[in-house]
Amino acid sequence: MAGLNKYPLIYELNTRVWLRELSAKAGRALTLAEVPEVEFQKWQNWGVRVLWLMGIWEESPKARMMARTHSELWRAYQRALPDVGERDIVASPYAIARYSVSADLGGEAALAKFRHRLSEHGIRLMLDFVPNHLALDCEWIETHPEFFISVPAHIAEKMPDDFVEHGGLYYACGKDPYFPAWTDTLQLNYANPAVHEAMCRVLRKVANLCDGVRCSMAMLVLKDTFNHTWGHFGLEMKEEFWQKAICAVKENFPHFLFVAEAYWDTEWALQQQGFDFVYDKRLYDRIRSRDIEGIKAHLRGAVRYQQKLIRFIENHNEERAAQAFGANHRAAALLTYTAIGAHLLHEGEHDGLRTRLPVQLIRRPNEEVDFSTVDFYHRLMRLCQNASITNGDFHVLSGYSDAGIIAFERQSGGHTGHTLTFVNLTAEPCESYFPTIALNHIQDYEHIEVFVTDPRKSPQFELWQGGVSVRLRPHEGLVFVVR
Repeated sequence: MAGLNKYPLIYELNTRVWLRELSAKAGRALTLAEVPEVEFQKWQNWGVRVLWLMGIWEESPKARMMARTHSELWRAYQRALPDVGERDIVASPYAIARYSVSADLGGEAALAKFRHRLSEHGIRLMLDFVPNHLALDCEWIETHPEFFISVPAHIAEKMPDDFVEHGGLYYACGKDPYFPAWTDTLQLNYANPAVHEAMCRVLRKVANLCDGVRCSMAMLVLKDTFNHTWGHFGLEMKEEFWQKAICAVKENFPHFLFVAEAYWDTEWALQQQGFDFVYDKRLYDRIRSRDIEGIKAHLRGAVRYQQKLIRFIENHNEERAAQAFGANHRAAALLTYTAIGAHLLHEGEHDGLRTRLPVQLIRRPNEEVDFSTVDFYHRLMRLCQNASITNGDFHVLSGYSDAGIIAFERQSGGHTGHTLTFVNLTAEPCESYFPTIALNHIQDYEHIEVFVTDPRKSPQFELWQGGVSVRLRPHEGLVFVVR
């Protein structure tokens, strides 16, 4: 397999939904071993270097039962899929009973064949790892109940939504300290060193099946976070988990990729623990709120920090980009996918789909594809294979007049790629002059390629010795590709 780009494009695929739809087209149930060649070619043409198969582990029967009886979840199902039925609902892929590849997908043998075919197309395979909790019916609750957090009955009775009874004892459900507990899960007790060792063994097993893991809510098992969440029960996590877990895996798989889902400004802490890339939710939030100065300040952060961030405008936890960003969808995508760092593309984002599907559903609503969005992403994915974006450095540009334009340039080593990005996220036209020597050697306009968010509208700019003047319409973006 070819080497991984410094800043790879990661593609998130809802495995159960996607394979079900492929099976419907084929007229028979397909496994991962039988995926049509056209799928691999499509990902390769987009420049995908890491494919994240979301939701491949064996389903938890208890989590499925809870998913089908949870009234609040039913309301979410009905919003996404008005004609939803019980057969459309399965267990959350993040309530994992054991790390065994689902037989419905073909099991471990089918996954191995799928991984090999990905490798033939220069693509690595990434799977889910959930460090914070396991499903209610995991085998450890019988064999190692000490791996979980238990409390006396009088405490559990005061917090019935946070604890479950098993064998006469009360166990904590998996928990994010700022949200209700995940009632289909059991919280692992990282104050117990044996849990660290057991989860390291799980990680080493998973590492034999894939080329990387996306670690769900990775910040929850940072020592400070765990102690903040569970310290009032007299628990204390004394050593960090991630550093030794990552080292243990990379000792045998040095190029194994660790990706962290992260929130609450824990990105730097997780990078320090050894993660290759960490979610950049801060940039997402600032783009969505049109915080222009906040975006610029964020992009001026230290390069060694930014180069380990994953930029995205959509994933299975967020609203669909077409819905969330509205008129700014394309400008937000252009900014996000050309900035420094890895990039996460979510299945359906490139079709302009607007309905976010709860992870417990295996059928999505029939939505019309937005072909203008398809064309935009087709052009964008081709642009993002430029060496300046996959491997280049990064520099924020400062304009002389209108502060509404966000601008930066990327350049790879040598002369294989050089791009300049300009984006207007406001509802007003913006104009500014940007000093840069990047275009000094350009003799005429034929020596640059101009990418525009709306190809029906001519870009407005003028080249000068030592800089460029750019005029952007509301919600418009453009990129200069220097030849």
